[in-house]
Amino acid sequence: MKMLKKLLAVVLTGAMALTLLTACGSNAVTEKDIADAMNDMAKAKGTNVTFTPRTDEQAMAKAIAALPESDRNKTEDDGHNKLPKKVMEILGLNEANEESCFVWYGAVFADEIGTAGQAYNVMNNILSKDAVNADKLEGEPADIRYIGTALSTMTYFGGKQTTVRIIVVTAPVKGQESQNPGKA
Repeated sequence: MKMLKKLLAVVLTGAMALTLLTACGSNAVTEKDIADAMNDMAKAKGTNVTFTPRTDEQAMAKAIAALPESDRNKTEDDGHNKLPKKVMEILGLNEANEESCFVWYGAVFADEIGTAGQAYNVMNNILSKDAVNADKLEGEPADIRYIGTALSTMTYFGGKQTTVRIIVVTAPVKGQESQNPGKA
């Protein structure tokens, strides 16, 4: 009986140790968690903006994350394109549909930063800037913003690999939200 109690104590200790390690790190943060944190930040700022995860934006973020790092970072600046050509294609920012919605794109550090940290970086480093295609649109973005994310890695100074979260946020032009409900 004593041996069974000792074995049970070891098993329970191991189970408790595993639960402490589960959900640690950036991989446990979901885009719904980030959207919820961004909604809280928007409310705190007194805006009516709402962030909603959506599969279209998630697919774009995953496609960008799947690109080789060189294709994500190399810009072919022809005077107005600020993003790499392949990223522009994935985001749908070609002549055919660049005027359909506002698009924000970027990457934030995900290593050792939880939900609030990642959401804060999205709000301050990506959404605080003009949308990538803002110069092509008339009007302002609608209050509903669609978000998609995907994890990837980037090489920073000294060759260190860092986990980043690729973020894609879209918003229809205000007043045109109901014209194309399936796609912002």
